[in-house]
Amino acid sequence: MKKVKNTEVENPKITENELKSVQSMLNAFNQLKMQLGDLELSKGSIIDQINKVKADYQAVEKELSEKYGDDSQIDLATGNIVKIKKEEKTE
Repeated sequence: MKKVKNTEVENPKITENELKSVQSMLNAFNQLKMQLGDLELSKGSIIDQINKVKADYQAVEKELSEKYGDDSQIDLATGNIVKIKKEEKTE
């Protein structure tokens, strides 16, 4: 019987510089994905804040409309209230 030498075949490797380059790019990619996730979370929070301001604005608008009338318009620069004249319909 013949004896077979047990020789390991060495797998080819990329160079150290190539490995560092690929690892660096993968690290940058992962950091950017995390930043994007953080931005999405911030975006959701900002959207919630916008919706709250809208709801608050609608509540104040309703109060003012009830107090001064639906036909009132407020000059936001001066605070003056102007009554809007409804145009008469001509048939």
